[in-house]
Amino acid sequence: MSNEEFVANSALNNIFSDIRIKASYGRVGNMSGIGNYSSLFLYSSGVYGAVPTLTFSQAGNADLKWESSDKYDVGLSFGFLKDKIQTEVSWFYNDINNLILSVPQSPSKGIPGNSIPANMGSMYNTGVELSLTSYNFVKKNFSWTTNFNFTYLKNEVTALAPGVTEIRATTGGLETTNITVVGKPIGMILVVETRGVDPQTGRRIYVNNQGKEVLFGFEITPSANRWFYRDGSGVAPAITTAADAKPYACAIPKFYGGIDNNITFRNFDFALNLTYALDFYVYNGTKAGLRDQRWWNNSVEVYKTAWKQPDDITNIPKPVMNDNISNGSSFPISENVERGDYLKVRNISLGYSFTKLPKALAIEKIRLYAQVFNAHVFTKYTGSDPEVSTNGDTNLAPGVDRNTAPQARTWSFGATINF
Repeated sequence: MSNEEFVANSALNNIFSDIRIKASYGRVGNMSGIGNYSSLFLYSSGVYGAVPTLTFSQAGNADLKWESSDKYDVGLSFGFLKDKIQTEVSWFYNDINNLILSVPQSPSKGIPGNSIPANMGSMYNTGVELSLTSYNFVKKNFSWTTNFNFTYLKNEVTALAPGVTEIRATTGGLETTNITVVGKPIGMILVVETRGVDPQTGRRIYVNNQGKEVLFGFEITPSANRWFYRDGSGVAPAITTAADAKPYACAIPKFYGGIDNNITFRNFDFALNLTYALDFYVYNGTKAGLRDQRWWNNSVEVYKTAWKQPDDITNIPKPVMNDNISNGSSFPISENVERGDYLKVRNISLGYSFTKLPKALAIEKIRLYAQVFNAHVFTKYTGSDPEVSTNGDTNLAPGVDRNTAPQARTWSFGATINF
């Protein structure tokens, strides 16, 4: 656009340069969600006692096909201050159809793994991306460049297969932690809502599917009902994930991006890479385990802040031996859902290059360097790392931290030789 007369002959030409409008459309097939031979019914060899036999190892889906994504992009790029700063802003929309998900099956069907891959519906991703490159200083012996990028993302499931109203996902077969429903982001964190601890009794306050507050008393003999309404109106139905849990929080960051700084001074080079993610939640299942009152080790916060006497205001209920319900070990509760916002010092590197070398070596340059990966994380998340997930990169059960090891801090030293 900057070459067109209506721009070149206007005041815009004195401020902006290299103005370009960009747009694209494409349809892409995705087979990454399809495992090897997923369409086939498979058997594996085995033995029954000493007799060779075959066992049913995989239930296939003959109707399985690729996902398809219709991708739309519209953007504007431009420079200003004589191209000292270059910027690109773009809007994107990705319409995903024939979504491939592992559909849970009833255990009574006898299907290995109790799930079958199927084309379950559709969803979309849409948002805005901003990238900015600033050439802060560009001199003969010194340069400093900054790159900044920012993404806003909205995800929503728009359809599931006929007759399927929801898909629930588990973590390690231990607990149901996520749910996918139409009208919400994929893999929402699924928990029973709680509202702290009752100051008079020291019991956890739960909220049932009717919006009523229910207390739980583990110390009551198991032969009696341990659930009762907080308002004193009598015995309440037991709280369960199946009946009372609800989609509570989104595990997909709404905003994310990074900041890179690259500096050179004579033969020295320095790089600092930061990444960030905002407005997303993590289910801290590790916290449930550290507060579990079975014969397990507890975190020190249980000793310091658990309810001890009437009028105590705390979020940790009265400790009762063998109570694995009140702190979320039996089923996920909202007490253990935390905001995962973070800023990470992803990478720091420092190098020095030797360029004046004897010609006999036939070496153009030798660069010695040191770097550290995952140097530090700024976050209010109390778990090990807000970026990790016990379930890996699964779509159906993201954002779950169940005793997950954090990303390692790695130091490395080396040399790069260019011939």
